[in-house]
Amino acid sequence: MKNLSLGLMVAFTTTVLSGCALYFGEDNHNDDTWTYCGSDGYYTCDGDNCQWVGSSCPDQGSGSAQPGGFDCRDNTDCAAGCYCANGTCEEAGFCTQDSDCGTGYVCNEDRSSCEPGGQTCGADADCDAGSVCTEGSCTTTCVCANDAEAAAQGYAYCDELRITCMSGTDPAGTCGGEPTCNTLPPSCAPGDVPLLGADGCWNGQCEAASDCAVAPSCSHIHDEATCLAQAGCAETVNGINCKKPDGTACMAGSANCTCDSYVFASCRSATP
Repeated sequence: MKNLSLGLMVAFTTTVLSGCALYFGEDNHNDDTWTYCGSDGYYTCDGDNCQWVGSSCPDQGSGSAQPGGFDCRDNTDCAAGCYCANGTCEEAGFCTQDSDCGTGYVCNEDRSSCEPGGQTCGADADCDAGSVCTEGSCTTTCVCANDAEAAAQGYAYCDELRITCMSGTDPAGTCGGEPTCNTLPPSCAPGDVPLLGADGCWNGQCEAASDCAVAPSCSHIHDEATCLAQAGCAETVNGINCKKPDGTACMAGSANCTCDSYVFASCRSATP
C-alpha cells in the first residue's frame, strides 16, 4: 500500500500532472483524519501522512474524482482553467477577458477560466456593443467613441454606429497617408481633415483630427488651431500691409519687412 507524506505527494502530483488533473476533488477533513480523491484514486490521511486506498473514489457528490477524469456537477467543481462537460472536468484555458478564450467560450473572471457560452452570431450586428462576430460566436473587443479611442486600446478603428473597437481597414477611410491618385480633397470644416479611401484616393469624407486613429499629415490640415495642436506641425502665415523700412510696400523676397498683421496660410511639417 502506498504511504506518502502530504508534501511529497503534492509535489509529485504537481510535477506529473497538468491541466484539469491538478484538481484533487473534494477534501473531507475531520480533525487530523481526512480523505481526498487524487489523480490515481482514493486516499485516507492522518495529519500529513496519507495512504492510497484504491483506484476508485467513493461517490462524494460534487467534486469527487474517478479514474480517467474528474466528476463534476457544475464548473465550480473543476480546477481553474477547466469547466464541467457532461459530468467530467475538461480543460479550456485560463483568461482575464473573453478575448483570451477560443471561439465559443467566454471568460468567467471569478474563476479566471474559459467556459462554453457567449452569443452566437452571423454578423457583427448580432453582437452587443464592444464585441464582434468571429466564426459564429461573439468575441469581446472594446467599447469606443471614435477611432482614437480604439487605437489607444490596440485596435485599428472604431465602428461608431456600434461603439465597438475593430481590427482591419476602416471602411470609412483613414486620416493618415498621402493620396496616390489625382483627385481633390473635400472642403472640410475647421478642426476636420479629409479621409483617404482604401484605393488611395480622397473619398469625399472628413473626420475630426482629434478623433483620428492615425495622425494626419500636416499638409492636410487647413486651419490654424488644428495645425498648432498637432505635434510636429507648424503654420505658414501671410503678412498684411507689409512695408520696408523706407515705407515702400514689400514684394516677394523683400527683407526687413514689417507687417500690420498676419493670417494663417497653410500647415507644414515643423521639421526643416
